[in-house]
Amino acid sequence: MKILVTGANGFLGSALVPRLIQKGHQIYGLSRHPPAPGKNLIPLVGDILQPNLGLNKVPEDIRAVHHLAAIHRLSEDKDGSIWETNVEGTQNVIAFCLKHNIPHLYFTSTAYTQGRNPYERSKALCESMIKTSDIPKVTIFKPPIIMGMAEHFYPGHFSQFVALVIKIHQRAEIVRRKIEGTLRLPIIEPVFRLRANPEGKLNLVPIDAVVDAMADIEEPGTFWLTHPSPPTLRQLTEWVGEFIMVKIKIEPAFKPTPLEVIFEKLSAAFTPYLWGDDFSSDLKQCPPITKELITATIKRAIA
Repeated sequence: MKILVTGANGFLGSALVPRLIQKGHQIYGLSRHPPAPGKNLIPLVGDILQPNLGLNKVPEDIRAVHHLAAIHRLSEDKDGSIWETNVEGTQNVIAFCLKHNIPHLYFTSTAYTQGRNPYERSKALCESMIKTSDIPKVTIFKPPIIMGMAEHFYPGHFSQFVALVIKIHQRAEIVRRKIEGTLRLPIIEPVFRLRANPEGKLNLVPIDAVVDAMADIEEPGTFWLTHPSPPTLRQLTEWVGEFIMVKIKIEPAFKPTPLEVIFEKLSAAFTPYLWGDDFSSDLKQCPPITKELITATIKRAIA
């Protein structure tokens, strides 16, 4: 089957396209900076923000579109780019499918469509637009926080959060050691507190499990590509703290120190995800999230 993939050169696209080719499909990889041509991979310079996806000539044999292109930023949408790319871009993809009689649209959404930030709200609206469109077959994928692996590494939201913990701790450590040395105070092991639910589950899933499922699923419907057994925040903080040598303590409520106030302000975009979520899962095969996987991810993120 001939499939057009938006965002073919992105984090998810660069992992999905080879899987689709292995399945025997021919891929049109659309992006402003498309991937290099290869066997059964035809690059197309295009833009989902443009009518007709920016294409002057559209291949006539496209039978499906995998719409991956999006902005995944969790912060406020101050410049309007999240809404423009995610919502208006998806409107253009829907119009493209209808104009060219493409019978099947695969849309990569997110498990997090609770409306807690502009990103979540944009994806929720996109799902609604697609479901109510006149495209004959619609498949919606709902992955959680995708973990990059060695072959397809990406400093995603989890890595960004850990990097922020390291940055704040390093800043505090310099000040603490200076004060201890000046006042001849005994060395005290610092405790880094997070306002979160220790038993809440953070749904992390390796990218390989996600793209394998996306390449296998051909029928219409909504599929939760979430981990069936995600780790708790308590487990994750223990693994992370041990690796970065910081004692991290989770408490649902506490009076923060000035340093913790700074951290909470800088990490505000991540706060909603520290209380846990409980998702169903349609993944048939998914490797466990282990201490070794988490430490390997951190190593790649801070290298």
